[in-house]
Amino acid sequence: MKRVLVLCAGCLFTAGLFLASAQAGEVDILVEKLVKKGILTKQDAAEIMKDVKEEAAQEKDAERQELIRSTKEAVREDIKKDPKVFAEVLPQWIRKMQLKGDLRLRYQYTDRDEKAERNQGRYRLRLGVVTQLNDTVDVGFGVASGDSNPRSTNEDMNNTFERGDLRLDYAYARYKPYSWMSLVGGKFANPLFLTTDMLWDSDIRPEGASVLFNHSVYDWLDVFATTGFWVVDERKDDENDPTMYVVQPGTKIKLGKYVYFKNAVTYYQFDNVKNTTLDYTSKSNTLRKFENTLKYDYDVLALTGELGWKTPYARMPFAALFGEAVKNTSAGQGDTGYAAGFGIGSGKVKKRHDWQFVARYMKLERDAWVDALTDADNYDGETNIKGYKFALTYGLFENIDFAMACFLHERISGESLDEKKLQLDLNFRF
Repeated sequence: MKRVLVLCAGCLFTAGLFLASAQAGEVDILVEKLVKKGILTKQDAAEIMKDVKEEAAQEKDAERQELIRSTKEAVREDIKKDPKVFAEVLPQWIRKMQLKGDLRLRYQYTDRDEKAERNQGRYRLRLGVVTQLNDTVDVGFGVASGDSNPRSTNEDMNNTFERGDLRLDYAYARYKPYSWMSLVGGKFANPLFLTTDMLWDSDIRPEGASVLFNHSVYDWLDVFATTGFWVVDERKDDENDPTMYVVQPGTKIKLGKYVYFKNAVTYYQFDNVKNTTLDYTSKSNTLRKFENTLKYDYDVLALTGELGWKTPYARMPFAALFGEAVKNTSAGQGDTGYAAGFGIGSGKVKKRHDWQFVARYMKLERDAWVDALTDADNYDGETNIKGYKFALTYGLFENIDFAMACFLHERISGESLDEKKLQLDLNFRF
């Protein structure tokens, strides 16, 4: 009897291996009948069904893995034959998506009179996405390291290896109904033509809306204009929010095949900043006594120009002279500024052995400009300063460069405190 039981169980188990995946219900019925006739005990039946189901599950998993492998191989072969096969099944906005970013590693040394010398390790990471939704609309957004300070995306190497912050850097939508006009809204890169770091920190992303025009009138003359309404602050308890309007018309004149002159006039009108306090101020503008609020309005006129030369020399393909002048028409004193300099080398450092050297001098009086917007590398973003900047950039490899910048600044009036700053950067672009 025992021999018969073993034989039946073996036959049932073998049959189950073939039937379990397609006829699991029939195996259950057969086992149940054998139990009723006393050929199998309930325990034996349970063990047999357990083994059958485990084996069936393994076979199904093996079949699934084989299907995945063969599908991947087929897709891989199709892509080899025609790389566009996979892309064509994706939505257009995904196919047109562009990913870009950069990483900067920095050593910074700062020496200011009456302060201790400071050595800092810093890093910056930025990552952005831009995609074209249709022929006239594109959307972009990006994140960057750093805290909420709009003038810095740096993270300091300190505080026992604490984790760095990552924040929204920009988010915008752009509509371009014509080749010569575009409208942008949200938080975006500064669209103005600028030649120096006297007025704007390059990390600042204005918020609001702008309209840009660019048109080629003749082969030798391009005209452009930028307008904007930008929100400086929003006060929930005050309907008079600080805002600014900007208008910048300009031209680019081609003086022959290799020389050009680009210039612009910019008018900035700040509303509701007088008698208020702005966030992230450098506390160098004139304040009202006992109130700690801005004493003046800032209705500013700026002139910007650049004379460029695409040289015939392979080792120095580009050279330029540039300058900028500014006057606050609402202050009455300490209301002017100017910057001038030159650059030689490559227009942009992208490839190995590309290089660029830039030198500039600037003088910015106390109330010539709002001190919440100036470049933070220049005496911590203060106004009422003058001094020099020297910068050298050299391409080590494709999209990898080394940069060195030296800042020598001092205050124009008040306590005379000189500041010397050195920055050594490794930049990686991807």
